[in-house]
Order: sequence, then C-alpha cells, then structure tokens
Amino acid sequence: MRYVDSAKLIKPVGWNQRAQAAAQHVEAGGNPNDRDAVWRELKDGLADLLHDKCWFCESPVDRSDNAVDHFRPKNRVSDALNPHNGYRWLAFDDSNFRYACTYCNSKRKDQTNGTTGGKADRFPLVDETQRVYAADSVAVEQPLLLDPCEISDWRLLGCHQENGQPCATSTDPIAKRRAEQSIEIYHLHYEPTCKRRHAAAVQLMADVDEGKRLFDLVAQDSTRAHDFKTVAARLRRAIDRDSPYSGDMHFLLRGQRNDAHPWIQELLEA
Repeated sequence: MRYVDSAKLIKPVGWNQRAQAAAQHVEAGGNPNDRDAVWRELKDGLADLLHDKCWFCESPVDRSDNAVDHFRPKNRVSDALNPHNGYRWLAFDDSNFRYACTYCNSKRKDQTNGTTGGKADRFPLVDETQRVYAADSVAVEQPLLLDPCEISDWRLLGCHQENGQPCATSTDPIAKRRAEQSIEIYHLHYEPTCKRRHAAAVQLMADVDEGKRLFDLVAQDSTRAHDFKTVAARLRRAIDRDSPYSGDMHFLLRGQRNDAHPWIQELLEA
C-alpha cells in the first residue's frame, strides 16, 4: 500500500453536477446503484493516481478488471452492531472512492490455499460505538481498515522477506490490529499475490547485497562507482510508488539501514 492523494483526481467536465443529481436521487429514496455510471466515470482517473495499481495491494491489473470501491459501503455494512443500510449519503462523494482490484474488493475464497477475503460490505471500526447511521459527518469514526488516502497508514503494512506474506509493521496494539484486519479483509494474503510480492522481495534483497558489496569496493577502487550507481538506481525504482508492491519493498529496505551503509537511508529519502 502507498499513500494516494485523492485531491489530485481529475474529473470529466460536468461530473460534479451529475454526482449532485445522483445524490439527490438517493436522498429521495433511490438506490445508489441506479446511477452507478456516475462513479464508473472516474475509474480511469482513479487508476492514474497510482499508475494503474490497486490502491490496497499494489498489484497492477488491467483497468477492466478493477472497480471503484466505496471505502464506506454504500448499501450495507455487515460489521455494524445494528442494521446499517450503508453510507448512502457518501455514494457519490468522490472522497469515498478507492481504486481496487477484484481480489481486494470482492469477497471470495482461495480454494487452493484456504484463505478468504475481499472487502465487499465490510467496514469495521476501532470503536463500534462511534458508528454513524444517518447522513452526518463521519469524522468521529476511526476505521479499523487501513486507508491508502490517510498519509501514514501505508507504513503499517510490510511483508516477510521469506515468503512475501503481508505483515504488520508496528507493535502498537491498535496499529497492529488494524494491519492484521486489513490483511484479512483486503485479502492481501492471497497466495498468488504473495508469490509475486516474494519475487519482488528476492530481487530487492539480492540488489541490497550487491549494493553493499559494491559500496565497500568503491572505497578501494573508484572505477566500481558506476556499477554501484546502477544497482542503487534499480533499488530506487523498486521503492518508487509507481512500482508494484513498492510499499512492501520500502519496508524491507528500511530494515537494511545501518551506519556502515548510509546510502540506503539516502535512497529512502530521495
């Protein structure tokens, strides 16, 4: 996961007016899905904000297979303590939209590996007593799910070097709980995704080892500087927000920092 600044979303001409009309339709008792073409208009614009990657798992998937997810569900909230018909008043609020792949957005079971996930109508809170049921500000709610549009949430997720399985990065009880619930609900532990994440991790760690070796050599032989810069550039691309699984690679690279190799911190800050 990486931070996505949704304020940068470019919308088609007239979209705000169409969204307002659709919101009035819902306010009058209509079904949000009657006007689903309105939020679908933004799918390509949302995709552009993270280089055609799912905002939750960072997997690159063809746009036709991805969806506009309503972060706060528009029709039903299965996690609510009391019956909740969804945050219908946010159905056409673009700040509630997230770009999601099928595996993160739709509930399904990985029959081969036994994992289940997919957000669907899930939206748990840290404190369920703060749940908002009527058209009002949702600022009092603290989502349990990590949100790519919250500037620091992405840093709470990482992955295991050994197998690409996602993991929590913090020992803080609430932060750890949020990460673990997000892994399950977004289906970030879907095995095919873990295999692709692991392949990226293997390449990253091989480049780190090579970078460390070349960095030490440069001190003795300046002619190796070009080789070192080539490896460093490859590592920088791996953690660039446009690259697949860059948040996980950023986490792994952070774990390699030490005083003997200050260039790693420089890459993270570049």
